[in-house]
Amino acid sequence: MRIFDQDNPFNDFMSRVGDLAMINVAWLVCCLPVVTIGASTAAMFEVVRALHEGRDGHVIRRFGRAFTRRFGVSLALELIAAAFIALGTFDLWYLTKQVADTTMASLGYGITVALALIVLAGAGFAFPVTSRSKLGVGEQIAQSFRVALAHPLTALIVLVLNLLPVVIAVFVPGGFAFVTFFWGLLFTAASAWITVYLMLRAGIIALPADPDVETPTSESEE
Repeated sequence: MRIFDQDNPFNDFMSRVGDLAMINVAWLVCCLPVVTIGASTAAMFEVVRALHEGRDGHVIRRFGRAFTRRFGVSLALELIAAAFIALGTFDLWYLTKQVADTTMASLGYGITVALALIVLAGAGFAFPVTSRSKLGVGEQIAQSFRVALAHPLTALIVLVLNLLPVVIAVFVPGGFAFVTFFWGLLFTAASAWITVYLMLRAGIIALPADPDVETPTSESEE
């Protein structure tokens, strides 16, 4: 029976789930110092991309190498993202609590949310290519926005993937515990896997001619 064949689809699927779970746990552990969230996220995308390229051996070792690669750029991107989130959160709080005119507050709230979604969609391709990119921080962010403009549907799907745990945690009863468990165990790496898959399908990144060589082969890395 095919179920006893080590190369059957079920075993392949479970092997991939196991790889993603290991990557997810490594990502979570390396995020604990907080200042390493950017480097950990970049490493997660690098290892997930390696899985797509057929390089699925030594997952944790590959994660460790990717974690230290271009650490300064990852940290800078993280700080910029944190500043943006803090500013957006403050704006929404101020409009909700401090503006007496309900109409103006609602208008400002809507504009702030719309701008935040545009920025998040535009910046959604920055971390997935950080590990292999040769670009500086500003250039990488600008390139991410150019890619998002060229591939709006992919950018929208990636945005939904990134916002899904936030929406569930905030608006669904019991959602915070659900997100903490499942995104902490598997779904963060699974979302990264889907993101890389979409980027490959859209031609944003490409598989290398030689799977053993990690070289920039995409419009978002050069």
